[in-house]
Amino acid sequence: MTDLSRELIIRADGQPIDHDHACLSGHESIGLFPYPFTLKLWNLAEEPYLQLSRSREVSVEHDGSVLATGKIADVYREAEGKEMLTTVSFSPGLDLWEKIVSLSVEAGVTVSETVQRILTESRRGISLLSFSGYDPLFSRGQAFFGRAAECISDVLAYASARGYLTPSGLCMIPQEGPPVSMTLTEEDLLSEPSFPSPGLMVLRTRVIGWMLGKKISVTWMGLTVEGIVTERSVNADNMKGAWQAELLVEL
Repeated sequence: MTDLSRELIIRADGQPIDHDHACLSGHESIGLFPYPFTLKLWNLAEEPYLQLSRSREVSVEHDGSVLATGKIADVYREAEGKEMLTTVSFSPGLDLWEKIVSLSVEAGVTVSETVQRILTESRRGISLLSFSGYDPLFSRGQAFFGRAAECISDVLAYASARGYLTPSGLCMIPQEGPPVSMTLTEEDLLSEPSFPSPGLMVLRTRVIGWMLGKKISVTWMGLTVEGIVTERSVNADNMKGAWQAELLVEL
């Protein structure tokens, strides 16, 4: 299935950016490492350029779905032939990754409570949205110093869990995996699923802001398989360039 429209809506700190030619590219994976996204804008006027360069966050949407959003790392422009190219680098996880925390947690505290304390100490306004499955107690006191994202990842590993950020907060994937929450059919796919290695499946899909960490059910030519979305990528040019998304699914 292909998209009838290639409209990209760009917002800087919630305010729309007026533009003509734009291209979003990048990927992210399960975990709290800040994978970068790149937004390219050709012949952007001075006012929207200044608006972007003074903003803290940027988001890119298509058809009511957020394709990518995050803290801006850099905004710069350069001549590209007869055109002027503005490049915006941003990352969904950069804010938490940059924050250094230092705290101690007494013995007898659960993994979920420890994660929430680290989030509180980071002062980034991020909450732990859900925690299901195995949630063990730490029998000894814990001391944390370093990047908040790395400290959280270490704590989650104690419960054999993995974490990922959403615009609403921090979610986790328990060891046993989440229940199926999304179903894809042939209409959602642009080509036949591929299997690059045992236990992995790659799906080429229409451009939607698919969420990491979701367990999906995929049906193609009568065959149905289930798995967890561990990586997603998008390459969306609103003119004549590439226009697709890809999902890496752990079966």
